Amino acid sequence: MTLAQRRARLGIRHHLAARATTVEEAVGGVVALHATDPASVYLSAWSRVRDVSIADVEDALYSRRTLLRILGMRRTVFVTDVATAGAVQAACSYDVAARQRRLLEKQLGTLGHPENVARPGEWLDEVMASVEKALRARGSATAQQLTDDEPRLRQQLLMAKGKPYESIGNVTSRVLFQLAAEGHIVRGRPRGSWQSTQYHWSPLTDWLANAEGSAGSGAGRGGKTGAGSGSPALVPADSPGSTAGNPRHSVPGVAGSGSGTSGPGRSQPGTAGQPNGSDLGTVGGSSDWPGLSEDEARAALARRWLHAFGPAPVADLRWWTGWTTGQTKKALTAVAPAEVDLDGEPAIALPDDLAPVAAPDPWIALLPALDPTAMGWQSRDWYVGPHRPALFDRSGNIGPTVWSDGRIVGAWCHRPSGEVAVRLLEDIGTEKTAAVDAEAARLSAWLGDARVVPKFRTPVEKELSG
Repeated sequence: MTLAQRRARLGIRHHLAARATTVEEAVGGVVALHATDPASVYLSAWSRVRDVSIADVEDALYSRRTLLRILGMRRTVFVTDVATAGAVQAACSYDVAARQRRLLEKQLGTLGHPENVARPGEWLDEVMASVEKALRARGSATAQQLTDDEPRLRQQLLMAKGKPYESIGNVTSRVLFQLAAEGHIVRGRPRGSWQSTQYHWSPLTDWLANAEGSAGSGAGRGGKTGAGSGSPALVPADSPGSTAGNPRHSVPGVAGSGSGTSGPGRSQPGTAGQPNGSDLGTVGGSSDWPGLSEDEARAALARRWLHAFGPAPVADLRWWTGWTTGQTKKALTAVAPAEVDLDGEPAIALPDDLAPVAAPDPWIALLPALDPTAMGWQSRDWYVGPHRPALFDRSGNIGPTVWSDGRIVGAWCHRPSGEVAVRLLEDIGTEKTAAVDAEAARLSAWLGDARVVPKFRTPVEKELSG
């Protein structure tokens, strides 16, 4: 598989060479949008969808609810369609939740301020159950409202004691993070502007039950119906049927053993290479969301990633998903990918996706910080080239970039004046340079009075900003 072929696939499948007609179509092309920085979701959509507006993205997220913000791969927040979100939950989020629960229980028992929490596992189960009950009573709520309802969210942790960066903070966000990772609650509409990182929270199944195309009028996990019922509240650790410390078992109908067998009503993975999520199980307010066992979900997610980002080395898939070597190997055994050669480097592709893709017309794109195309692979030299030091921060987060025909050729920033300023890092010719300037002007006009500053600043973006 040639480098030119990889770049052609990137341009076409990521909707950069030919724009999508809907936000959902654009998201499907890259599996999921990075959402750690809220602005990236909107700017990634702008880069891929013709005539899209901020209202269009908000409509998909919060009114029609065809897209869902979920904590998933590598403990990162993503936006994806509901069916893919179910696969991400089973394939990635439950593992993240289990690791974070162990860490939080340890910190509650050893770093509590002014005192440690006795029996932290039981304490955490009780608090989470109480918070979910309060949220169901309200329908939706902010973190502050939930803290008013459950004062134990004000429990504090003393972090990095004795270090220059010592800090004391409430566990509020940590508990809400845990509830979200375990699949109980979801981030809804933000407080304030579209760039806000403070959200209203809702019970996940109530949210899904009101999504466009959902099944029934509130069918949630466990098959209950009616407003506010959804999934059962978490069971305190000292109650019959308690499953303390195992978030998988908090959701009836979801396999926790990783055996790969399908539970009642669970969908089987579909054919390889489906870019529209049709192999990812049920959607909406169905009774068995996520709809796949963990093994099935990993295989389905691997197929989606390979269609969007393949061919690629196995290590790239393992990095993107955050899976262990064993989990990756098991998923690929189910997928049975074809082995291909990338200029001497072994890689894999879907077995029915080996035919050449026609090269698209020349294209230019301005992608935001943490865009899924730029963050889709761990091995990035083939599209970053020599520009890595200028484009990434010390933690490996990429800033805003300028692309030409499948590779990065520059960077951009949004200045306080409202100007989208561009710096090309190599000569791309007069015609393409003019196209980049036109795209920067278009983005500046689209942003209007808003100002975008990436959450993670990179050397060239900070320098350009002045």
